Amino acid sequence: MKILHLCDSLNPAGLGGYESYLHYLSQQLAERGHESIVVTQAAKRDSSEFIDNEHYRVYYLKGNLLEARKWEFFSLSEEERERVVDEMFNPDDLTLNVDALNQKLSQLIRTVNPDLIHAHSPYVVFNRVLERIREQNEFKDLPMIATIHGRPKPLILPGGKQTTDYDAFVDACPFNLILAVSKNVEEVLEHYLTERKRSIPVRTLYLGIDLSVFYPQPDASKQWDIAFLGRLESMKAVDLFPEMLSLLKSDFPSLRFLMTGEGSLRNQLLDDFERKDVSDMVDYLGVVNTEQVPNLINQSRVFIYPSREEPFGLSILEAMACGVPVVTTNVFGPSEIITNNVDGLTVPPDNVRELVRAIVTLLQDKRLREKIGRNGRKTVEAKFDIKIHYDELIRTYLKLIKEK
Repeated sequence: MKILHLCDSLNPAGLGGYESYLHYLSQQLAERGHESIVVTQAAKRDSSEFIDNEHYRVYYLKGNLLEARKWEFFSLSEEERERVVDEMFNPDDLTLNVDALNQKLSQLIRTVNPDLIHAHSPYVVFNRVLERIREQNEFKDLPMIATIHGRPKPLILPGGKQTTDYDAFVDACPFNLILAVSKNVEEVLEHYLTERKRSIPVRTLYLGIDLSVFYPQPDASKQWDIAFLGRLESMKAVDLFPEMLSLLKSDFPSLRFLMTGEGSLRNQLLDDFERKDVSDMVDYLGVVNTEQVPNLINQSRVFIYPSREEPFGLSILEAMACGVPVVTTNVFGPSEIITNNVDGLTVPPDNVRELVRAIVTLLQDKRLREKIGRNGRKTVEAKFDIKIHYDELIRTYLKLIKEK
């Protein structure tokens, strides 16, 4: 079976979120004799046409360079953005981009000849491209499914129209089936679809972790007391970290905090560490290779993920699979993963003192850390093994192919 995976955007800074998911899913598919092809928009003007990874090839389609211009825009300061936004973007950019991508993707589909198209969070661009492709008699019977990996977020389209990514997704929704990464995402999606009178089936399919990659390493030396591996964005509540470390410093003057990732709050965060006089407690490694992640987690005593908004929480599962106790928030996706005080600790969002209290509880009690770590591993084995996810996904693929 040949699956063509589509993503509006892959972060050029490195793997994370559904990029990581696609990486490990493609490996699982390859081991069972299936082929994965990943297609996304080029995030740089000089992007290669494709890059071969061990288990899959990624094609980069340039369109009208809208995606490349987006990332150039994000690299600017807020002041610079306001000055150049009208020069960098045109009101008809989205239409022109869809036109250009329609031609390229249609040509690629003819060449690759996939059995099925699986789009991942195609909120704005590839949902519109696929709607065009669906209208072509040549591809009208090609099964198409979408997995929505996030919760609704505000969106400004070229031309200045303000909407949400869910509204933009429902506007063009040519899919036979929509998969949601959590029950919360499923409920919100069904609300948006019902409002637009669209009758597309939606169901939850939890993501999974490769337990042969993420597993406890009992002999690993604990170099860090606390670890965070993720995007440096407001929704992840990383802006709480300077105050968190300041509150911990008096009781744990030698505490070491590992932080990886990239994002719009990076520079502000590093400046705030300096202002709070806690920068000497922080080891910031930037973007790390996927292969490094299990070792970094295992070298940490406590993993934190205090998101304000979290549709699911793959990073949480990765830490649990490694037997490292997790402190996260009791919102949306995490609340479907963790049972508080059993296989992790949950705290209210935006409450730095409760976050610190939970961290202190774990740092001061090795037996509790080990107990919660063991329980976390058991939870992932029982519910979030990627093989469970893979088996259900394959059944879904085969059912759609059979019905076409």
